[in-house]
Amino acid sequence: MRRSFATGAVLAVALTLSAPLSADPSPQLARSVADRLSRYGIDVAPGALTTAQAAALHILMVDGTPYLQVRRKARTILASPEFRD
Repeated sequence: MRRSFATGAVLAVALTLSAPLSADPSPQLARSVADRLSRYGIDVAPGALTTAQAAALHILMVDGTPYLQVRRKARTILASPEFRD
């Protein structure tokens, strides 16, 4: 009984501590995405990107999508409420 309480307590603390950390994309990913977006004429601050935006934009830009489609889709991702965390 005591062991399961300790395990549950550790799990609860781990989940509590990990929740805020998962809210923002990794700084390296955010900087990389912002840097690559600048090549498409789109300026965005790395800190302004949500995890969903950073992930979608990263996949878009490494996918081999043509330049104009990347610009159009990137603007859509940045403006869409679906990509807000």
